[in-house]
Amino acid sequence: MLLTRRLVLSLFALAPAACQAILPTGPSNVAQGRYYGTSEPEYDDFFLRLYRLQVALKDAPKRIGEPRQQVADTLGVGADPEEIRTALAKRVSELQNRGIRYTVAHTDETHPPTLIVTGNPTGKDFELKGHLEGGLKSAGELKIDITAWQKELDELSPKESTLETNVNETFASRSEGERSEITRNLSDGQKIITLLVERTRDLDHATTDFLNALGAALGEKQLEPVASESTADASGEQPEKKAKKGAKAPKAAPEPKAPKPAPAPKAAPTKPKGAGPKPPPAPKPAPAPKAAAPAPAPKPAKADTGDAPPPPKPTQGTAKPDFEP
Repeated sequence: MLLTRRLVLSLFALAPAACQAILPTGPSNVAQGRYYGTSEPEYDDFFLRLYRLQVALKDAPKRIGEPRQQVADTLGVGADPEEIRTALAKRVSELQNRGIRYTVAHTDETHPPTLIVTGNPTGKDFELKGHLEGGLKSAGELKIDITAWQKELDELSPKESTLETNVNETFASRSEGERSEITRNLSDGQKIITLLVERTRDLDHATTDFLNALGAALGEKQLEPVASESTADASGEQPEKKAKKGAKAPKAAPEPKAPKPAPAPKAAPTKPKGAGPKPPPAPKPAPAPKAAAPAPAPKPAKADTGDAPPPPKPTQGTAKPDFEP
């Protein structure tokens, strides 16, 4: 009896914990900036993309704040873009007196702006050059990323609404508590999307103001894309790879010279001269000329010219007495 009472009390003690496991309370994983998975590809794709955006935008302010502060410190002013523009414009006139000029160069929206340097800066001028280059690169790359983030956020917002509507149907085999947890993370995801949209807008303004301040003070120049780059873009290959291919082209030229099969045709004419179409009879005509050159025939001729006296000798029958006198 006592054991039964203890068992009942223990079950009552565990009841709140069990309910909490079925229907969790507190902020969701998405609300805490954590990744949340459901083992359903379409839903997990949404949560993964949202998580990556949260991580990227968390560190994004440093990418514009730090380089802007470095330029401001070098100029001895505050980090406000207008203060930077005024101080930098003043420095530009001083640089020109020393034969130095900095210009902001643009190519297209897919590349950050760069700094064109005229003259030979040293000391503080060289230090300012380094901060300007770093600021243009960091702010330009951030500007490109912001454009991509805004596009992705525009896609995720309507997708969340569709996914949340289909939770009960997609996860019909799951428990009510699991479906509730999925819905809660989706709902918090929509709130996070709203916050991220505002953050990207603020970052876009800060980045644009900084780049405009540098461009207004230094002057801007639009550069045409290099021919090699445009060709690479059209083919989908990098210019370096194309240059290597071009360098290998002359090496391919000797290949036509290499056709060593040329000796084959040379042997071909000799074969038909020997014995018609059959290649093997070609060596057989070789012995024919050897037989045709019977050297013995001319040899008797030589005997006629050099040994003419001997024939008459046997007719006389007395060769010895003729030679003795």
